[in-house]
Amino acid sequence: MSQVDLLSKVRTKAYNCAHFAGDVWEHETGEDIRPILTGFLAVRRERRITSSLHRDFIRIENPVSPCIVLFRHPEAKVDPHVGVYLRGKVLHLDGKAPIRQEVQVIAEQNQYTSVRYYAPR
Repeated sequence: MSQVDLLSKVRTKAYNCAHFAGDVWEHETGEDIRPILTGFLAVRRERRITSSLHRDFIRIENPVSPCIVLFRHPEAKVDPHVGVYLRGKVLHLDGKAPIRQEVQVIAEQNQYTSVRYYAPR
């Protein structure tokens, strides 16, 4: 997939931020992590953080390029948002289109109070 193809992706019921993060990860690293993102691939209100997050990912304290960024409201176990940290910013599917933003901007705009970084095992 080319960078142009990647940046032309749009969110639909069948394609969400986790699908996009999987595509970005594969574009950047050549690795397909979509199979370990299964809990995130559901439609928005059914998206869940599953045990695979802890089994298949290592939580890291500070972002490295690339790593997975998980945004969520700590009181909710559904509807997390996922992006990929690359070269100082997060590439994610915001609304309908891909965008590259600073972590703090995403958190503030969407009122996410929990931001965590993960690397696949």
